[in-house]
Amino acid sequence: MRPEKALSWYRRMSVLYGLGAWTLLGSLFLWSQRKSKPPGGEVEQKNVSTNELSEPPKGFYVETIVTYRDDFVPITARIVNYLKSWTGGPGPKS
Repeated sequence: MRPEKALSWYRRMSVLYGLGAWTLLGSLFLWSQRKSKPPGGEVEQKNVSTNELSEPPKGFYVETIVTYRDDFVPITARIVNYLKSWTGGPGPKS
């Protein structure tokens, strides 16, 4: 390979690599911004009076309430079904 051709190939690959790296960083930034916002806009607060608690919690206390959609399919099941469809196994149940 001639030096001029090698230099042009090197420059093209550098631009391609840089474009891919910046695309990856940009998509991660947008994904993290979208993930930090709850899908319904605001987080639903639980109304619990302090009279309901028999004794106050000791130390650090966090309560998490997770609400799933009716037709929720875990991401692991989606990945497994996708891989099965490529390998010839039974795909997702319709």
